[in-house]
Amino acid sequence: MNDLTENRITNQVFGLALLTATGLLMLVVSVFLIDDTDLVTPAVLSIVLGAVTYVVWRFDATWSAGLGLVVALAAASTVFYLAFGIFQPFSPIEFVAGILLMIGFLFALVGGVGSLIRQRRGSAPGGARARSGALMFIGVAAVVSIAGFLTTRSTVDAALASEAVVVDMQNFAFEPEDVTIEAGRRLILTNSDAFAHDFTLDTFDIYTHIGPGSEAIVDVSSLAPGSYPFVCSLHVFDGEGMIGTLTVEG
Repeated sequence: MNDLTENRITNQVFGLALLTATGLLMLVVSVFLIDDTDLVTPAVLSIVLGAVTYVVWRFDATWSAGLGLVVALAAASTVFYLAFGIFQPFSPIEFVAGILLMIGFLFALVGGVGSLIRQRRGSAPGGARARSGALMFIGVAAVVSIAGFLTTRSTVDAALASEAVVVDMQNFAFEPEDVTIEAGRRLILTNSDAFAHDFTLDTFDIYTHIGPGSEAIVDVSSLAPGSYPFVCSLHVFDGEGMIGTLTVEG
């Protein structure tokens, strides 16, 4: 690597590259793991971030540092929800996306401000050790998340499942959304998504977390006959998203 290339690898470029990786990760997930989803947003995000990353790396000037700052702020505000993935350590895709977003944004923000200051002072870029540490942290976090995912997946005994009403969670929706169950019968949730979900009935303090690829029995035996709305509290916003209705028959 020549000195010129070495000097162009700044913390801002590194942060923008991580944000680009976040967009590409979500694009891959959207293409291969989620049906009927929006592909435009992650595609445009990846292209714009990749182009700006190249511009900032190529020119390393005051105007390019300012452009990188603006784009980093805009990108983070667009996909801020990905940051909540850091609270799902055993859901690898969500967790890695959250880590990439948070670390990428911090490097792009702090590094962008540092680049503007450095341009005015004429000093050389630094931070190679911080970048190496960040990459190591991301790698370790990904390995731990995958290991946790593989060791914490839960399944329900086949005999129990055959006697239960099954609700699947796939493509960020309950299937079926309207569930009818006889009083005292078991309810089983299966998560076919690559993301963590939950089953929440706030009125009765019923909450069950289901990780990616897992199954779980939900205790609804305390419910009297009637209809009750339920949600995935992780993926419902302003009354829209993962919502369903449970009808208990007497």
